[in-house]
Amino acid sequence: MAGSADASQEKLNAMPSLLQILYHSGGVIAVNKPPGLAVHAAPGPGGSVLKELIDQTGLSDLTPVHRLDKDASGVLVFAETKSLAAEIQRTWEQSEKTYLALCDGTPSSQAGIIDAPILEHQTGKPERLRNAVRWYESQHPGVILPPLPVPKTSAVHPAGRSSQTAYTTRESFGSFSLVETRPHQGRMHHIRVHLAHIGHPLAVDPLYGKRSVLTERDVGGLSDSILLNRLPLHAARLTFSVASERITLEAALPQDIEATLAFLRVLRS
Repeated sequence: MAGSADASQEKLNAMPSLLQILYHSGGVIAVNKPPGLAVHAAPGPGGSVLKELIDQTGLSDLTPVHRLDKDASGVLVFAETKSLAAEIQRTWEQSEKTYLALCDGTPSSQAGIIDAPILEHQTGKPERLRNAVRWYESQHPGVILPPLPVPKTSAVHPAGRSSQTAYTTRESFGSFSLVETRPHQGRMHHIRVHLAHIGHPLAVDPLYGKRSVLTERDVGGLSDSILLNRLPLHAARLTFSVASERITLEAALPQDIEATLAFLRVLRS
């Protein structure tokens, strides 16, 4: 009986909870995306925010307006029709995005702007990288290009597109800091690449950082207990336009980042 009860509990724990809906009006629906759930379904097992939201609302034609990394969390916007999504995307460059990031170390300036071109190697858009390299070589004949980013990654690179990220350090914990970031564009892995470029990658980032998990010992504790096993990157605030209306949405930090910050604050005191 005990084994059966344990199996039932494991099955219950594996079931996704309802997505937190932050906004639903005028054909727009926004959620506080949980970490560990991809926006779109990918090959193999596992769900997606899109599937869960369709199941939760019964809205079968939902279309994501933008993307967040699978392991990131925060404000994520959908439209109830593809035409509305396209309408919102036409003015998306004027959207204002604010992310909170837990990163290694503390930037030397309390606030600043990271200005470095980002070259994206999107496997779904290979022409973007080819065109960028072709244009750069036409403008700089004879110049040897640095290595290109590997597939599914981005890099600061002279052939990349102009990219800026404004940042402000919200809290410093010595070897780590909580940084508010505001990317001016929306390049693939934009914030992750820029923070790594200035020597302060996300505290957990297997692609651009130093580790794939963050333990208590990593931050000055005595235990090897895991604090975070995913990207500590959260889309905290988003302002965008729908028709003539300007909408601002905010999403609270998820429990795992809140718990990590609480642990860091105790060590700091």
